[in-house]
Amino acid sequence: MVKVDAIRVVQDPAYAASLTDAQWQALSSDPTWNEMVGESEEIVAPVVALFGAKLGIPAPRAVPTATVPPTDSQPFQVIGKPVARLHGIGVVTDQGQYTQNMRMPGMLHTRTLRSPHPRATVLSVDTSKAEKMSGVVAVLHRGNLPEEYRDVKLGSGPPDRFLFNEEVFEIGSPVAVVAAESEHIADEAIHQIEVEYETLPATLDMMEGSSFSALKQWDNKENGTIIAVASPLVRGDLLGSRADINIEEVLTRSTEQHLALELTNSLMYWEQNRLIVYYTNQHAHGTRADLSQALKIPENYVRVVQTGFMGSGYGYRSGIDLSEVHTAILARMTGRPIKTMYTREEDFVTRTHRPEFRNEMKLGVNRDGTIQSGEFHVYANVGAHRDSKAQGSWFNMQNLYKIPNLKLEATDVFTNSYKSGYYRCVSHPNGTFALEMMMEKAADAIGMDPVEFRLKNLNEEGNPDTGKPFSNPGIRECIEKAAERIDWKAKWHAPRAQEVSPGVFHGIGLAAHACSHGAGGDPATGQVIVNQDGSVQCVSGCTEIGPGQRTQMAMIAAEALGVPMNRVSITAYVDTDNTTDTGGTNGSRQTNTGGRGIYEAAMDAKRQILDFAARKIVEEAGESDQVKVDVIRVVQDPAYAASLTDAQWQGLASDPMWNQMVGESAETVAPVVALYGAKLGIPAPREVPSAQETQVTPEQLDIKNGEIFVKADPSRKLSFEAVVGSIPVSILGRAIYRQDSDWQRTAWASHAAEVEVDIGTGTVLVTNFVAVHDVGQAINPFAVEQQIEGGVVMALGAVFTEEMLIDKGTGLPLNPNMLDYKALSILDVPDTIDVVIVERPKAYGVFGAHGIGEPPMAPPAPAVAAAIHNAVGVWMQHMPVTREKLLAELKNVR
Repeated sequence: MVKVDAIRVVQDPAYAASLTDAQWQALSSDPTWNEMVGESEEIVAPVVALFGAKLGIPAPRAVPTATVPPTDSQPFQVIGKPVARLHGIGVVTDQGQYTQNMRMPGMLHTRTLRSPHPRATVLSVDTSKAEKMSGVVAVLHRGNLPEEYRDVKLGSGPPDRFLFNEEVFEIGSPVAVVAAESEHIADEAIHQIEVEYETLPATLDMMEGSSFSALKQWDNKENGTIIAVASPLVRGDLLGSRADINIEEVLTRSTEQHLALELTNSLMYWEQNRLIVYYTNQHAHGTRADLSQALKIPENYVRVVQTGFMGSGYGYRSGIDLSEVHTAILARMTGRPIKTMYTREEDFVTRTHRPEFRNEMKLGVNRDGTIQSGEFHVYANVGAHRDSKAQGSWFNMQNLYKIPNLKLEATDVFTNSYKSGYYRCVSHPNGTFALEMMMEKAADAIGMDPVEFRLKNLNEEGNPDTGKPFSNPGIRECIEKAAERIDWKAKWHAPRAQEVSPGVFHGIGLAAHACSHGAGGDPATGQVIVNQDGSVQCVSGCTEIGPGQRTQMAMIAAEALGVPMNRVSITAYVDTDNTTDTGGTNGSRQTNTGGRGIYEAAMDAKRQILDFAARKIVEEAGESDQVKVDVIRVVQDPAYAASLTDAQWQGLASDPMWNQMVGESAETVAPVVALYGAKLGIPAPREVPSAQETQVTPEQLDIKNGEIFVKADPSRKLSFEAVVGSIPVSILGRAIYRQDSDWQRTAWASHAAEVEVDIGTGTVLVTNFVAVHDVGQAINPFAVEQQIEGGVVMALGAVFTEEMLIDKGTGLPLNPNMLDYKALSILDVPDTIDVVIVERPKAYGVFGAHGIGEPPMAPPAPAVAAAIHNAVGVWMQHMPVTREKLLAELKNVR
C-alpha cells in the first residue's frame, strides 16, 4: 500500500517534487489530504497550483467575474422549506444508537496508562502485577507489541508517533493498554503497572521554541522546535508603498477544546480476518482507510459503521488516534470484542484542539480610508506533533479586502503540549479576529465609521493572487444588513459616550468574514434507488454528526427527482460495506460534496425514468388511437351504439369522421348526442393529436410533485408510480463527480454585537447579536438557522471563558474537564440571536448553495471586541476576554 505524508507534502517542497505518479494518485484519495483540502484550502493551494494535474484536479477555466448563476424560474418544491431532521426522534429519545451505549456479549474494556511527563524516555515497563490480576485478559505495550506493528506510526514526522514511543513527547502519550472484564478492573490494573522514566527538557512556550537558541528535539533544520516556515505570499511592492498612518499590533488567541458531549469511544471485533468497527467518527471511509494502513490489511478487510447518532464532532473526530489502533490489535489478540471509552480528561488532553495563535500585524492606511499595505505574520502552536495551522489563517487576510501591497508569513511551532487539529472553522477565526481588529483600529485612527471603512475597501472580484473569481459574492449585502438590523447609524457613538447606568457603558461593534469552508470537494459520490412502488432510497457515505446532513441529502434527492419529500428515505447510519466515499463531514463541505453526489445520482435516475416515460406516453397515445368505432353504424344502428364501451365512446369523440359529421350534419348525429352526450364529452369534443404530437423525447419531459408531464403541454402527464411501476427492475442512479476548480469558493458573513460593559466588575453582557450569512441558497432554512445560532454560542465561549491551560513549570494540564474549562451555560448567552440569511446563488453550488457549518465561528470575537472598545475605549487583543484582562486594560484608560 502506497502511503504519502500529506503534511510533509505542503511543508516540504523537495519532498513534494520527489513523489511518483503512483504516490500522487494515492495522495488524491488519502483521507488526511482530502481533509486538508476541505478544511485548509489556502494551505494546499500552492501544491495544487504546481501538481494539480498529477492529483487529477482539472485546470481552472476562465469565467466572467460578473457571472450570476441562472435560477430556476419555477419555485422549489422541497429546497428552501424548513424540514425537521428525519432521524431527530433518535436524538431526543433513547431510540438513537449511540456508540457509547453499545454492548456485546463477552466484551472486554480497555484503559490506557499514559505518560505524566511532557517529554521523557521510557526506560522500562513492568506489567507483571497487572497481568496477575483477576479479570485482566491482556496488557499491550512496547515490549510485547507484535512485530508487524512496531514500525506503524500515525500522522506526520519527525518527531514520529509510533504506537508506543520510546521517547514520549506529550503528557498523555500511551505507555501500556489493559484489556479487562470491566472498566473498573482495567482502571485498577493500570495503577499496578510500574514504569521507569528519564525526564527530558520540554518546550512549553511557542515563542521560546521558535528562538535561535531553543532546544532541538529532533534533527531540525529550523530554529528550535519550529515545524515549518511557509513560503511567504507577497503581493505588490511592500517596501515602496507609503501610507498616511501605520498601525502595528500583536493579537493572540488561546488553545480551545471541542467539548463534545459524547466521549470518544469505539467497539471493535474481528469476524475471522475482517475487523468490524463502530466508532465516534466524522468520516467512516477515512477511518477504514486509516485502520487499513495501520493494521497492514486491505480496506475491504475493514468494515466501519458510523451509527448516525453522535454527541457532536467539530473536527477532532475526522480520523483515528493511537487508541483506536490499540483497540483493534487487542481485539485480534484476545479474540473478543473490545470497548474503548475515553475519560473526559483523555478527551481533553490526548485529542486535538484549535491551537494557540500569535499574530504580528502591520496595516498601512491613508486618511481617505484607502488601505495601502499589510504585513502579517502568524505563529501557531501545533503542540506535540507535526501539523500545519498558521498558514490556514491567511484566507481572510488575502481575500476580504483590497490590499495592493501585502506580505503574509506563517510559522508552525512544535511544543510538548496540546496537539492542534481541526476545530470548527480551524484557523479562520484567528485570521478574522486579527484582521478585523486591525480594521477597527485603522478606522479609529483616521476617524472613519468602521462600517463605511470596510465597505470602501471590500474585494468583490476574486482572489487577487490566483485570478480565480468569486461567484455572486454577498459580502456587501451581509455587512449592510448587519448594520441595518443592529441599527448602526443610530447607535454607533464615540467610546465611553453612552453610560446606561452608573459604571455601565453601551457599545456596538461589527465584523466581516470570508473563508473557504462550505465549498465542497472530492470525492463527491452517491446512489439513488427508485423502487417500483415510487419510493426512493438515498445511499450516501455522508456522515451525520448532528446538524442533519443526511436529511439534507434526502431533500436534494427529492428536489432533483421531482418527488415529494415523504417518498424519500435515507438511513441514519453509514456502513462502508454499502456506500461509496463522500469525504469527511468536515470543512462544512457535505452540502456540496455528499450533496453533489446525491444530486448527480438523482439526475442520473431521472434521465432513466424520463426515457421510459417518453416511450410510455407514445405507447399510450398509440393505444388510444387503436380504439376504432364504425361512425356510420353508430348513427344508423341504435343496438350497436348501445353496445359501445366508455373507451369506445372516448375514441369516437376524437374520431375525425365523427367530428366532421358533427360539423356538417348536426341533425344526423343529434339523436346519438341526445342519448350519449355525457359519454362523448359533448359539447367539447377533443381534438385528436397528430402523429407528430404523439412523438415525445425525454428532453421534452419533466417531473414535479410526483407527476411526469410534457413541459410544453402539462395536461399530458403520467404518475411517477405508473412509470416506475412499469419498469421491470428498480432504477439505480449513480454518480462519481469531480468538482471544478474555476471559482474561489468563498463563504461570506458579517456579525454585529451590542454590549454593556461594567467597569467596576469587568463584566461584559451581550444584549443584542446579529449574524448575517450569505449561504447561496438555503437548502433547509431550519437547519441553517440552527447552525448559525450554535456557531455564535460556541464562538462566544471562546470570546469570554474558554482556554486550555498548562502549568508553565511542569507542563501539566490545569483544566482538563468540563467544570474548569468553563464553557458558557444557557444563562451566559444572548436570549435571542438575530439570524439573517442572504441567498445569492453560487455557480458551483448544488441548487446554488454554499455550506454553513463553520463560518459562524469567526466573526463573534472581533465583533464583541470592537463593541467593548466602543463601550469603554480599551482594545482587547488577547482572547479570551476575561474579567481580569478587561480590568487590567481599564486601568490604562482611567
